[in-house]
Amino acid sequence: METELIRKAADGDAQALNVLVDKHKGLAYNVAFRILQNSEDAKDVTQNSFIKALENLSQFRQESSFSTWLYRIVYNEAMMLIRKQKRNLEFLDETYVDARDEEEPQSDQAKMQLTLIKAIEELKPRERTVIELFYLGEKSIKEIRKITGMSTANVKVMLHRTREKLKKNIGHG
Repeated sequence: METELIRKAADGDAQALNVLVDKHKGLAYNVAFRILQNSEDAKDVTQNSFIKALENLSQFRQESSFSTWLYRIVYNEAMMLIRKQKRNLEFLDETYVDARDEEEPQSDQAKMQLTLIKAIEELKPRERTVIELFYLGEKSIKEIRKITGMSTANVKVMLHRTREKLKKNIGHG
């Protein structure tokens, strides 16, 4: 079905394009946001990535899934923006954390989730991307390799080291 949508979108079918965008916009934005840690930049990168994908849809060879191809574009666009702006992305959005901390008392599970979110936000952009693609995006090692351009071994090593880092940072290691 997705193959047919891609063919129709490449032929200029606006409805097929809308279906593809609706299906993938959430995770595409999340990939961009996790790398950039800035909502406006993530929106811009997501939009630019969809434009680039549309412009190059006829070149999509279906050697991987459409989502893997799209997220590779998102990843590259986000990394290009980082290089262009040369900004340090290793910050924690204190406004978000303060707002969460001021809420009513939280259950142990909610506290653990907040601790995990904070620990993930403190990861380097590549670590964050690999962990989130694997767990939230449910992408395979092979798909992550294609998205990030890293070798299979590097993806596996980064997943392992980042898991260990998270365990240590949340007090379970």
